[in-house]
Amino acid sequence: MHKRSNAWVSKAAMVILLWPALSVAQDTTSAGARQIASPDDCALIREGVQRLACYDSFNNPQKARDQASEKDVEEAEQAAEGSSKDDPDSDVMTNMVDQYVSAEKALFSFSGSFISYKPTYIMPITWMVDTNTTPSNPRLGATSYDYELENEEAKYQISFKVPLLTGWLDDRTTLWFGYTQRSFWQVYNQDDSAPFRETNYEPEIFLRHQTNWNLGAVTLSGVTVGINHQSNGQSEPRSRSWNRIMAGAGFTYGRWLFVVQPWYRIPESSKDDNADIERYLGHADYNFVYKLSEDRTLSLKLQNNLRSDNHTSVEFGYSFPLGDTVKGFFQYYNGYGESLIDYNRRTERFGLGIMLNDWL
Repeated sequence: MHKRSNAWVSKAAMVILLWPALSVAQDTTSAGARQIASPDDCALIREGVQRLACYDSFNNPQKARDQASEKDVEEAEQAAEGSSKDDPDSDVMTNMVDQYVSAEKALFSFSGSFISYKPTYIMPITWMVDTNTTPSNPRLGATSYDYELENEEAKYQISFKVPLLTGWLDDRTTLWFGYTQRSFWQVYNQDDSAPFRETNYEPEIFLRHQTNWNLGAVTLSGVTVGINHQSNGQSEPRSRSWNRIMAGAGFTYGRWLFVVQPWYRIPESSKDDNADIERYLGHADYNFVYKLSEDRTLSLKLQNNLRSDNHTSVEFGYSFPLGDTVKGFFQYYNGYGESLIDYNRRTERFGLGIMLNDWL
Protein backbone atom coordinates (compact mmCIF):
# COMPACT_ATOMS: atom_id res chain seq x y z
CA MET A 1 0.00 0.00 0.00
CA HIS A 2 2.88 2.34 0.84
CA LYS A 3 4.54 1.73 -2.54
CA ARG A 4 1.31 2.40 -4.45
CA SER A 5 0.84 5.65 -2.54
CA ASN A 6 4.39 6.78 -3.32
CA ALA A 7 3.97 5.92 -7.01
CA TRP A 8 0.74 7.97 -7.13
CA VAL A 9 2.45 10.91 -5.42
CA SER A 10 5.37 10.72 -7.87
CA LYS A 11 3.04 10.84 -10.88
CA ALA A 12 1.00 13.67 -9.37
CA ALA A 13 4.20 15.59 -8.66
CA MET A 14 5.26 15.13 -12.28
CA VAL A 15 2.02 16.71 -13.53
CA ILE A 16 2.27 19.60 -11.07
CA LEU A 17 5.90 20.33 -11.91
CA LEU A 18 5.26 20.28 -15.65
CA TRP A 19 2.16 22.47 -15.42
CA PRO A 20 4.03 25.79 -15.95
CA ALA A 21 5.66 24.44 -19.10
CA LEU A 22 2.33 23.19 -20.40
CA SER A 23 0.82 26.60 -19.60
CA VAL A 24 3.48 28.25 -21.73
CA ALA A 25 2.75 25.93 -24.63
CA GLN A 26 -0.97 26.51 -24.24
CA ASP A 27 -0.53 30.29 -24.14
CA THR A 28 1.55 30.14 -27.33
CA THR A 29 -1.12 28.12 -29.09
CA SER A 30 -3.93 30.42 -27.96
CA ALA A 31 -1.89 33.47 -28.96
CA GLY A 32 -1.57 32.09 -32.48
CA ALA A 33 -5.37 31.74 -32.68
CA ARG A 34 -5.94 35.40 -31.87
CA GLN A 35 -6.32 38.10 -34.45
CA ILE A 36 -3.03 39.43 -35.83
CA ALA A 37 -3.08 43.15 -35.01
CA SER A 38 0.38 44.38 -36.01
CA PRO A 39 3.57 43.28 -37.83
CA ASP A 40 5.14 42.50 -34.43
CA ASP A 41 2.57 39.73 -33.98
CA CYS A 42 3.87 38.03 -37.13
CA ALA A 43 7.06 37.15 -35.25
CA LEU A 44 5.04 34.61 -33.23
CA ILE A 45 4.50 32.46 -36.33
CA ARG A 46 7.09 29.66 -36.47
CA GLU A 47 6.68 28.51 -40.07
CA GLY A 48 8.66 30.70 -42.48
CA VAL A 49 6.19 30.86 -45.40
CA GLN A 50 3.27 31.71 -43.11
CA ARG A 51 5.34 34.36 -41.32
CA LEU A 52 6.28 35.97 -44.66
CA ALA A 53 2.63 35.93 -45.71
CA CYS A 54 1.73 37.64 -42.43
CA TYR A 55 4.23 40.46 -43.04
CA ASP A 56 3.01 40.75 -46.64
CA SER A 57 -0.54 41.26 -45.39
CA PHE A 58 0.62 44.51 -43.72
CA ASN A 59 3.12 45.72 -46.32
CA ASN A 60 1.08 44.94 -49.50
CA PRO A 61 4.03 43.99 -51.73
CA GLN A 62 1.80 43.57 -54.79
CA LYS A 63 0.75 47.21 -54.62
CA ALA A 64 4.41 48.26 -54.33
CA ARG A 65 5.31 46.18 -57.39
CA ASP A 66 2.38 47.61 -59.39
CA GLN A 67 3.52 51.17 -58.64
CA ALA A 68 7.20 50.48 -59.43
CA SER A 69 8.76 50.38 -62.87
CA GLU A 70 10.23 47.19 -64.32
CA LYS A 71 13.68 48.67 -63.86
CA ASP A 72 13.06 49.27 -60.14
CA VAL A 73 11.92 45.67 -59.68
CA GLU A 74 14.95 44.27 -61.54
CA GLU A 75 17.38 46.42 -59.54
CA ALA A 76 15.79 45.36 -56.22
CA GLU A 77 15.94 41.68 -57.16
CA GLN A 78 19.56 41.98 -58.30
CA ALA A 79 20.50 43.77 -55.07
CA ALA A 80 18.83 41.05 -52.97
CA GLU A 81 20.51 38.30 -55.00
CA GLY A 82 23.89 39.98 -54.70
CA SER A 83 23.48 40.40 -50.94
CA SER A 84 22.61 36.72 -50.46
CA LYS A 85 25.59 35.67 -52.58
CA ASP A 86 27.97 37.77 -50.48
CA ASP A 87 26.98 36.05 -47.24
CA PRO A 88 23.56 34.35 -47.08
CA ASP A 89 24.01 33.68 -43.34
CA SER A 90 25.29 37.12 -42.35
CA ASP A 91 22.43 38.23 -40.07
CA VAL A 92 20.47 35.02 -39.51
CA MET A 93 20.99 34.76 -35.74
CA THR A 94 20.80 38.52 -35.15
CA ASN A 95 17.40 38.61 -36.85
CA MET A 96 16.24 35.54 -34.93
CA VAL A 97 17.16 37.16 -31.61
CA ASP A 98 15.27 40.33 -32.61
CA GLN A 99 12.23 38.27 -33.62
CA TYR A 100 12.42 36.34 -30.35
CA VAL A 101 12.36 39.56 -28.31
CA SER A 102 9.43 40.89 -30.37
CA ALA A 103 7.55 37.61 -29.94
CA GLU A 104 8.33 37.70 -26.21
CA LYS A 105 6.68 41.10 -25.85
CA ALA A 106 3.70 40.17 -28.01
CA LEU A 107 3.13 36.88 -26.19
CA PHE A 108 3.12 38.50 -22.77
CA SER A 109 0.76 41.24 -23.99
CA PHE A 110 -1.59 38.50 -25.26
CA SER A 111 -1.51 36.15 -22.30
CA GLY A 112 -0.04 38.08 -19.34
CA SER A 113 1.43 34.76 -18.24
CA PHE A 114 4.71 32.88 -18.17
CA ILE A 115 7.23 33.23 -21.01
CA SER A 116 9.71 30.54 -21.97
CA TYR A 117 13.22 31.07 -20.64
CA LYS A 118 15.87 28.35 -20.92
CA PRO A 119 15.17 25.20 -22.96
CA THR A 120 12.26 23.13 -21.68
CA TYR A 121 12.36 19.43 -22.48
CA ILE A 122 11.24 15.99 -21.34
CA MET A 123 13.51 12.97 -21.84
CA PRO A 124 11.56 9.85 -20.82
CA ILE A 125 14.66 7.74 -21.22
CA THR A 126 18.26 8.55 -20.31
CA TRP A 127 21.14 6.23 -19.57
CA MET A 128 24.00 6.91 -17.16
CA VAL A 129 27.29 5.15 -17.71
CA ASP A 130 28.03 4.98 -13.97
CA THR A 131 25.65 5.88 -11.14
CA ASN A 132 26.88 7.70 -8.03
CA THR A 133 25.54 5.53 -5.23
CA THR A 134 27.45 7.34 -2.45
CA PRO A 135 27.25 11.15 -2.94
CA SER A 136 29.56 13.08 -0.63
CA ASN A 137 30.74 16.53 0.39
CA PRO A 138 33.74 17.75 2.43
CA ARG A 139 31.75 18.71 5.54
CA LEU A 140 29.46 15.72 6.00
CA GLY A 141 31.24 12.96 4.13
CA ALA A 142 29.53 10.23 2.13
CA THR A 143 25.93 9.11 2.29
CA SER A 144 23.82 6.60 0.41
CA TYR A 145 20.32 6.22 -1.02
CA ASP A 146 17.53 4.20 0.58
CA TYR A 147 17.13 2.23 -2.64
CA GLU A 148 19.27 0.76 -5.39
CA LEU A 149 19.94 3.19 -8.23
CA GLU A 150 19.29 2.16 -11.81
CA ASN A 151 21.27 3.48 -14.79
CA GLU A 152 18.07 4.32 -16.68
CA GLU A 153 15.96 7.24 -15.51
CA ALA A 154 13.87 10.11 -16.88
CA LYS A 155 15.17 13.66 -16.93
CA TYR A 156 13.22 16.84 -17.56
CA GLN A 157 13.75 20.58 -17.31
CA ILE A 158 11.13 23.32 -17.13
CA SER A 159 12.05 26.99 -17.34
CA PHE A 160 10.02 30.20 -17.51
CA LYS A 161 10.28 33.87 -16.69
CA VAL A 162 7.93 36.73 -15.87
CA PRO A 163 8.67 40.45 -16.42
CA LEU A 164 8.59 42.49 -13.21
CA LEU A 165 9.48 45.93 -14.58
CA THR A 166 9.51 46.92 -18.26
CA GLY A 167 10.02 50.01 -20.39
CA TRP A 168 13.29 51.33 -18.96
CA LEU A 169 15.76 53.12 -21.23
CA ASP A 170 13.56 53.32 -24.31
CA ASP A 171 11.92 49.92 -23.76
CA ARG A 172 15.21 48.05 -23.95
CA THR A 173 15.67 47.11 -20.29
CA THR A 174 13.52 44.63 -18.37
CA LEU A 175 13.67 43.24 -14.84
CA TRP A 176 12.75 39.55 -14.85
CA PHE A 177 11.96 36.81 -12.38
CA GLY A 178 13.14 33.48 -13.78
CA TYR A 179 12.68 29.92 -12.60
CA THR A 180 14.32 26.72 -13.82
CA GLN A 181 13.75 23.23 -12.44
CA ARG A 182 15.63 20.09 -13.43
CA SER A 183 14.56 16.67 -12.16
CA PHE A 184 15.95 13.15 -12.32
CA TRP A 185 13.27 10.49 -11.92
CA GLN A 186 13.97 6.80 -11.33
CA VAL A 187 10.72 6.03 -13.11
CA TYR A 188 11.80 2.53 -14.16
CA ASN A 189 12.65 1.54 -10.58
CA GLN A 190 9.21 0.08 -9.84
CA ASP A 191 10.50 -2.07 -7.01
CA ASP A 192 11.09 1.12 -5.00
CA SER A 193 7.98 3.05 -6.13
CA ALA A 194 9.79 5.06 -8.84
CA PRO A 195 11.33 7.75 -6.60
CA PHE A 196 12.63 11.15 -7.69
CA ARG A 197 16.37 10.82 -7.13
CA GLU A 198 17.17 14.55 -7.34
CA THR A 199 15.44 17.84 -8.18
CA ASN A 200 17.30 21.13 -8.51
CA TYR A 201 15.41 24.39 -8.01
CA GLU A 202 16.82 27.60 -9.50
CA PRO A 203 14.94 30.88 -8.96
CA GLU A 204 16.63 34.12 -10.00
CA ILE A 205 16.06 37.83 -10.53
CA PHE A 206 17.96 39.50 -13.34
CA LEU A 207 18.08 42.71 -15.35
CA ARG A 208 18.39 42.39 -19.13
CA HIS A 209 19.37 45.22 -21.45
CA GLN A 210 19.12 44.92 -25.24
CA THR A 211 22.14 46.55 -26.84
CA ASN A 212 22.31 45.49 -30.51
CA TRP A 213 25.81 46.94 -30.76
CA ASN A 214 27.61 46.20 -34.00
CA LEU A 215 31.18 45.26 -33.07
CA GLY A 216 32.32 44.54 -36.60
CA ALA A 217 32.29 40.78 -37.14
CA VAL A 218 29.86 40.16 -34.27
CA THR A 219 26.86 41.88 -32.69
CA LEU A 220 26.48 42.28 -28.93
CA SER A 221 22.77 41.52 -28.64
CA GLY A 222 22.28 42.03 -24.91
CA VAL A 223 23.70 41.94 -21.40
CA THR A 224 22.29 40.71 -18.08
CA VAL A 225 23.09 40.92 -14.38
CA GLY A 226 21.25 39.31 -11.49
CA ILE A 227 21.13 37.13 -8.37
CA ASN A 228 20.74 33.36 -8.67
CA HIS A 229 19.92 30.70 -6.07
CA GLN A 230 20.19 26.97 -6.72
CA SER A 231 19.45 24.15 -4.28
CA ASN A 232 18.16 20.58 -4.19
CA GLY A 233 15.73 21.07 -1.31
CA GLN A 234 17.05 18.09 0.67
CA SER A 235 18.12 17.83 4.30
CA GLU A 236 21.56 16.87 5.55
CA PRO A 237 23.60 14.96 4.60
CA ARG A 238 22.30 15.26 0.99
CA SER A 239 21.65 19.01 1.08
CA ARG A 240 23.35 21.10 -1.63
CA SER A 241 22.93 24.83 -2.39
CA TRP A 242 24.71 28.01 -3.45
CA ASN A 243 23.97 31.66 -4.22
CA ARG A 244 25.61 33.61 -7.03
CA ILE A 245 25.79 37.07 -8.55
CA MET A 246 25.64 36.37 -12.27
CA ALA A 247 26.29 38.43 -15.36
CA GLY A 248 25.88 37.55 -19.02
CA ALA A 249 26.54 38.75 -22.54
CA GLY A 250 25.09 37.41 -25.80
CA PHE A 251 26.90 37.72 -29.14
CA THR A 252 25.59 36.79 -32.59
CA TYR A 253 27.51 35.98 -35.75
CA GLY A 254 25.95 34.45 -38.85
CA ARG A 255 23.98 31.44 -37.61
CA TRP A 256 25.82 31.43 -34.27
CA LEU A 257 24.79 32.65 -30.82
CA PHE A 258 27.43 32.74 -28.09
CA VAL A 259 26.42 33.46 -24.48
CA VAL A 260 29.00 33.76 -21.71
CA GLN A 261 27.77 33.82 -18.08
CA PRO A 262 30.43 34.53 -15.45
CA TRP A 263 29.47 34.41 -11.79
CA TYR A 264 30.68 35.26 -8.30
CA ARG A 265 29.65 32.92 -5.52
CA ILE A 266 28.29 34.68 -2.43
CA PRO A 267 30.22 33.33 0.59
CA GLU A 268 28.32 31.17 3.07
CA SER A 269 28.74 30.19 6.72
CA SER A 270 30.82 27.35 8.11
CA LYS A 271 27.86 25.03 7.40
CA ASP A 272 28.41 25.27 3.66
CA ASP A 273 27.00 22.14 2.00
CA ASN A 274 29.42 22.29 -0.94
CA ALA A 275 32.31 24.59 -0.11
CA ASP A 276 34.45 23.25 -2.97
CA ILE A 277 31.84 23.47 -5.74
CA GLU A 278 33.84 26.04 -7.74
CA ARG A 279 36.75 23.60 -7.91
CA TYR A 280 34.49 21.48 -10.15
CA LEU A 281 32.11 23.95 -11.88
CA GLY A 282 34.48 26.90 -12.24
CA HIS A 283 33.32 30.49 -12.52
CA ALA A 284 31.36 30.70 -15.78
CA ASP A 285 29.17 28.95 -18.37
CA TYR A 286 30.00 29.18 -22.08
CA ASN A 287 27.04 28.47 -24.37
CA PHE A 288 27.19 28.04 -28.15
CA VAL A 289 24.01 27.76 -30.24
CA TYR A 290 23.99 27.09 -33.99
CA LYS A 291 20.87 27.19 -36.17
CA LEU A 292 21.14 24.53 -38.84
CA SER A 293 17.70 25.57 -40.06
CA GLU A 294 14.57 27.12 -38.66
CA ASP A 295 13.62 23.93 -36.82
CA ARG A 296 17.02 22.28 -36.23
CA THR A 297 19.34 23.55 -33.50
CA LEU A 298 22.73 22.46 -32.19
CA SER A 299 23.82 23.62 -28.73
CA LEU A 300 26.95 23.20 -26.65
CA LYS A 301 27.56 24.27 -23.04
CA LEU A 302 31.08 24.25 -21.62
CA GLN A 303 32.43 24.67 -18.10
CA ASN A 304 36.02 24.55 -16.87
CA ASN A 305 37.48 25.23 -13.44
CA LEU A 306 40.64 26.78 -15.01
CA ARG A 307 42.85 24.98 -12.48
CA SER A 308 45.78 22.61 -12.73
CA ASP A 309 43.44 19.72 -11.78
CA ASN A 310 41.44 20.40 -14.94
CA HIS A 311 37.71 19.63 -14.63
CA THR A 312 35.83 20.20 -17.88
CA SER A 313 32.09 19.68 -18.40
CA VAL A 314 30.36 19.37 -21.77
CA GLU A 315 26.63 19.34 -22.55
CA PHE A 316 25.69 18.77 -26.19
CA GLY A 317 22.12 19.08 -27.49
CA TYR A 318 20.42 18.60 -30.84
CA SER A 319 16.75 19.40 -31.50
CA PHE A 320 15.01 18.30 -34.69
CA PRO A 321 11.44 18.23 -36.06
CA LEU A 322 9.18 15.24 -35.41
CA GLY A 323 6.14 16.84 -37.04
CA ASP A 324 4.55 20.24 -37.53
CA THR A 325 4.52 21.16 -33.83
CA VAL A 326 6.77 18.72 -31.94
CA LYS A 327 10.57 18.59 -31.80
CA GLY A 328 12.73 15.64 -30.87
CA PHE A 329 15.70 16.20 -28.61
CA PHE A 330 18.99 14.35 -28.06
CA GLN A 331 21.38 15.28 -25.24
CA TYR A 332 24.81 14.10 -24.17
CA TYR A 333 26.39 15.19 -20.88
CA ASN A 334 29.88 14.50 -19.63
CA GLY A 335 31.18 16.38 -16.62
CA TYR A 336 30.31 17.80 -13.22
CA GLY A 337 27.26 19.59 -11.85
CA GLU A 338 24.51 18.14 -14.02
CA SER A 339 22.77 17.73 -10.67
CA LEU A 340 23.87 19.37 -7.41
CA ILE A 341 24.05 16.06 -5.53
CA ASP A 342 26.76 14.94 -7.98
CA TYR A 343 28.61 18.25 -8.29
CA ASN A 344 31.96 16.61 -7.40
CA ARG A 345 31.46 13.37 -9.34
CA ARG A 346 31.85 13.05 -13.12
CA THR A 347 28.61 12.04 -14.84
CA GLU A 348 28.19 10.69 -18.36
CA ARG A 349 24.65 10.51 -19.72
CA PHE A 350 22.82 9.94 -23.01
CA GLY A 351 19.20 11.05 -23.32
CA LEU A 352 16.40 11.18 -25.89
CA GLY A 353 13.07 12.95 -25.66
CA ILE A 354 10.93 15.91 -26.71
CA MET A 355 11.86 19.60 -26.79
CA LEU A 356 8.98 21.88 -25.75
CA ASN A 357 10.81 25.23 -25.90
CA ASP A 358 14.15 25.61 -27.67
CA TRP A 359 16.80 28.31 -27.25
CA LEU A 360 15.13 30.46 -29.93
